[in-house]
Amino acid sequence: MDAWDNTLSPLFDEFAADVSVEVLDKDATVTDDLYDEETDEKVYKEPVVLKGRAKIGKDRLVLPGGESMDIDGRVTFKTEDLLAGGIDMDFGIRITFKGIPYIVIHFQETSEVGEDFLLTRVFLQEE
Repeated sequence: MDAWDNTLSPLFDEFAADVSVEVLDKDATVTDDLYDEETDEKVYKEPVVLKGRAKIGKDRLVLPGGESMDIDGRVTFKTEDLLAGGIDMDFGIRITFKGIPYIVIHFQETSEVGEDFLLTRVFLQEE
């Protein structure tokens, strides 16, 4: 863990950019009771700006079970930054990078040390 704290975490920050993260406000968004889908415009909470390593571009994500999906990019965050920002990563979160809004369609925690995940990678589709 010392290598992460002393070397890798500061290196991550050095090459990271500002990324806006907006969590869906489920209390303020009207949803259909039967399908649990938004029936009106989605309402998001105030954006939180975090450092993230973004790679934007069309790609294909292949999941462990063999299923694949088209993505428009991905962003990797330090898990501790997400927790400090009060963000519980979930599908449908809006990520804005360089003024372009994306929606999280898949996410995974990576770089496990003991029982802690150091990084959270999110996969995006343009909104």
